[in-house]
Amino acid sequence: MKKVISLVLISAVCASSCVTVCADSWQEEYPWAAESIQYCIDNGILSGDENGDLMLAGNLTRAQMAKIFTDTFALSAEGTMQFDDVYEDDWSYSYVLAFQDYMPKKGASFAGDEYVTREEFAASLVKASGQSAASSYTITNYNFDDASEVDDAYKNLLETAVLNLYLRGDNGSIRPKDLLTRAEACAFLYRVVNPAADKTSITGEAQVTLEQAQAWAASKGASDSFIEIASVYWYYGEQFGIRPEVMYAQAGKETAYGNYGGAVLPEMNNWAGIKTKDASGDTTEDHETFETPEDGVRGHYNHMCAYVGLAPIGEPHGRYYVVLTTAWAGTIKYVEQLGGRWCPNINYGYEIIDMIDNMKTY
Repeated sequence: MKKVISLVLISAVCASSCVTVCADSWQEEYPWAAESIQYCIDNGILSGDENGDLMLAGNLTRAQMAKIFTDTFALSAEGTMQFDDVYEDDWSYSYVLAFQDYMPKKGASFAGDEYVTREEFAASLVKASGQSAASSYTITNYNFDDASEVDDAYKNLLETAVLNLYLRGDNGSIRPKDLLTRAEACAFLYRVVNPAADKTSITGEAQVTLEQAQAWAASKGASDSFIEIASVYWYYGEQFGIRPEVMYAQAGKETAYGNYGGAVLPEMNNWAGIKTKDASGDTTEDHETFETPEDGVRGHYNHMCAYVGLAPIGEPHGRYYVVLTTAWAGTIKYVEQLGGRWCPNINYGYEIIDMIDNMKTY
């Protein structure tokens, strides 16, 4: 095998369990990572051997991880080597030297030939890319049934990876101790260097007509008031520069298409389940009341402005100012990012996207 770049370095990666995925077939084998794999190929991060084998199912070693992050994030090889098993004549010496201060957990030995787990790679990726650990572990713990298995040294960094959708899990599991595959490494890395990949913008012009939205709402058994308020959503969509179908789908999700049934009552004109400034629970009193249905729509848009970084229209409600105090205020540009912020469910944004996709069919 050729000794080439980042993900193809040493023969250890060619484990017997590795499935051969050649240049003419990997797109079909890995459709979920096709864009990220192509990015890694185009940018010299991933290369096949002389037979075109990308070894996408093979595992990644710690030394290879060091090279990936050093090259991608231009880490500087300075200081003194901290490990007793890395020598100056090792091919990985300069990469380990550059990467060592970005390792969330380390001992006396680097163990460069050991394979990397999903939790180690994701946590290291967050540090190497210059991001900070989250202040809590609540969203990961809420969403994944195996979150307790994550090493304490990785938890808050992993929370950042989850919130930023680098690590998305699988059927409610995050599989922290599983060995990372080369295909997964491409996907995780690409989501950091290209945050817009596979994302749905919150802002912009409508991609669904008002008539489509109302037909969609009617097909879901929506209340008359919910169908009628759609025109207000489309009006404010132009005023704010936020896609109205995103807001209308979210309102449908939050209010059961205007049928309500939960803590928020119809007469509260709260189309998005917005809480009060000092809410401490999930009772009716913990939710905002707006004067009119139209004012409730404006309030919904104002609330989203605190997420995406746009100016509100009119005087915002109290909870708007609470959102502005968060570390991520103004940075939420994509529907997918609403999960873990608007509500604890990390799939919240994806569920809204499914609703929008369905809306487009009417």
